[in-house]
Amino acid sequence: MTSERIEELRVPFDPGKTQERALRWRRLFRGRIITFCITCAIVAALYFWGGDRFRDSGTVVIYAVVIGLSVVWMVLYLLIYLRVKQLAGLVGTGTALCIDRRGVEVAGVSVPWSEVTEIAAAKGRWGRGPQLEVRRTSGDSLRVPFDHMDIRPATLDMTARAYSAGRHGVGLQALDT
Repeated sequence: MTSERIEELRVPFDPGKTQERALRWRRLFRGRIITFCITCAIVAALYFWGGDRFRDSGTVVIYAVVIGLSVVWMVLYLLIYLRVKQLAGLVGTGTALCIDRRGVEVAGVSVPWSEVTEIAAAKGRWGRGPQLEVRRTSGDSLRVPFDHMDIRPATLDMTARAYSAGRHGVGLQALDT
């Protein structure tokens, strides 16, 4: 076994998770299209071959509601798929996060440990997962989504504690709720 010193934790951007999510929503959208087609076929079959009992005005209203709900459901899945696909295209390149004895680097912006006030997980906005947030003494913060990195939050916590000499850990409370 070699006794190499590990001087930093360097985490590259990884589009894998966001691309997997986009593929999953594309499959779900295709399933909604198939469900819509089956619904239309059943409604058409009932209307054309069901006799007069399935052609009165009350039944036609029910047909319209069923098809309308199926269309709304399909459009909702389409919008979510397009949003997730757009977010998958926003994954950066290069190094997402670097933690070493000097400080933290988030997406190319370095912050020395003396300027770090907090490192924490933050809730994401609509369609986005939780993000790693590094708050500075100046009041601004740097963020990188956890979905853009292939690393576990607990690993980041232990690494931050080790390289900051115990002054900073990653607050993971936002991931619990």
